[in-house]
Amino acid sequence: MIRLIMALLLCVCASSCSNLLSDEELQERYNTAYNNRNWENSKPLIDEIIKRNPDSAELHLSRALIASKTENRDLIKVVEDLSLYLTKYPNDDVIKTVRVQAYFLDNKLDLALKGINEVIASKGENAYLLAWKGNIAFANKQFDIAEQSYKERLTLEGDYEDLRNTYYYWVLSKYFGGNKESAMWEAAALQERGFEIDRPFLESIEKDQLDFNELADFKVPDVALSDIKEAIKNYCSDVNIFEDGIYFKSALINRFFRLEKTKNLDSLLKTKVEVYSLNLSYSNLKELPETLLQFKKLEYLNLSGNRFKDKEKLFNDLAKLPNLKILELNRCYLRALPDNIKNLKGLMMLSLTFNDFRELNENIGALTKLKYLDIGSNGKLRDLPQSIGDLRCLQMLDISPNGMRRLRDELANCSELVSIVANAGTIKTLPEDIGDLINLKHLNLAANKIIALPNSIGGLSSLEELSLGTNDIEVLPKSFSKLKKLDYCGLSYNRFKEFPKPVLGLKNVQNLWLHNNGFKTIPAEVANLPKLTHLLIDHEIITDENIKTIKSVNPELRVIREDSRKLVKGRKRKI
Repeated sequence: MIRLIMALLLCVCASSCSNLLSDEELQERYNTAYNNRNWENSKPLIDEIIKRNPDSAELHLSRALIASKTENRDLIKVVEDLSLYLTKYPNDDVIKTVRVQAYFLDNKLDLALKGINEVIASKGENAYLLAWKGNIAFANKQFDIAEQSYKERLTLEGDYEDLRNTYYYWVLSKYFGGNKESAMWEAAALQERGFEIDRPFLESIEKDQLDFNELADFKVPDVALSDIKEAIKNYCSDVNIFEDGIYFKSALINRFFRLEKTKNLDSLLKTKVEVYSLNLSYSNLKELPETLLQFKKLEYLNLSGNRFKDKEKLFNDLAKLPNLKILELNRCYLRALPDNIKNLKGLMMLSLTFNDFRELNENIGALTKLKYLDIGSNGKLRDLPQSIGDLRCLQMLDISPNGMRRLRDELANCSELVSIVANAGTIKTLPEDIGDLINLKHLNLAANKIIALPNSIGGLSSLEELSLGTNDIEVLPKSFSKLKKLDYCGLSYNRFKEFPKPVLGLKNVQNLWLHNNGFKTIPAEVANLPKLTHLLIDHEIITDENIKTIKSVNPELRVIREDSRKLVKGRKRKI
């Protein structure tokens, strides 16, 4: 009691004295109290600072954060200060999350659920936010929402204890939501789901011995804003799928190219926690083995060459592998993807080559962590889904060869793209805003039906390799000259009637392929390109005199006749 009285006296003193201090003295005292984590003394000092500076949103945020750490916090005022801050900074999702927690502690669960949905709409679904949504809905007895949130959380990666806890609350949501039979079945299936069997848990469901109030007593951890920022971010993994710098294939997926085929899955159960990759290709599978679902650490799975009967069941089962990141389903006789493809939210790489797609399910856009999508050799596929623009982490897209007539505009939203391989098709048009792909380094559009390039193509500031050979292009936009990092430029087999002068602005180009076009002369200025080493031309159309003039400007330049392409050094390229 004496200590409490002393603390109150100190606060009263701080409050009464603070208004006598100058702004500088007040700030100094506040900084000292704050740095010493003396929240009780910090509170009256920040109150006085705000009294003198009432319009500072940042100060209101500071007061809310201080008040949230005091013993007798006023949650209503905490929410008021946070809301004042968010009026000025409405896109600060970290502080929105803090406000959600304040609503939750104040038992304003409807507002907490509304708030967490706003953050999810902004940041996308991740493990932290889905767990919060599930807990809020569970505490609010909205068990249908809680069950769905926990189910979606289970499709994302996590450690054993986190996933096991989520599984329990998924079962509990079923139970308290009135589906006791399903809850019992799922509780009995713990071992099949890769967790340890828990007979007391099953028995407590059978005998209705569960205490809702005890189970809904969720704790809010005291964490720094930086921790919340890290937890809620809708991030693209730091994994680089182009480790070797060759942009028309992925070094990461090539690691598994020679992975030995798994012949006896049961023999690996004893060491299942050490198994991260499995090759079950061409194993005559009609459905996934139940044993496979116990490999909770599995990150890579090759199921190519199998003919699965029930595609929806296949993807339901795959969603039970929460750490699955790389999936190969090549030559699996797939004509369509089921709606529940959206449940594989942890996927980073997906290969679906040599199937029989007519279209791709729009739900593929839910795979927001996807970095690699290979849907090549699906000749009946006529278009990408509109949701392709939702794949904001996508680094590589391979649709070669294809039956598409366009690269749809939404693709320009995938600003992380490094490589697009779309040669050998029927593409006529490109996204008007293709220049927004500022990270694109490799673009292969050879052997299509492209007539014109959008003017925005000059915005591809990172582009290093461009293959446009065998198209119907007649002129280049002036912005083409802005491709200052372009190293290889393939423009052969097009319909240029005059030399495309914008290439004279390509200050970094080393290999320039211009053969099989309609122009009869090449300006000598091309030899002034500072990095140009190889120029491929038509000897039958371009005269020896023209070649001699070019060489006189730069004797080191290798002007190569079409039938001498083998002399071009460097990596093999597609025209």
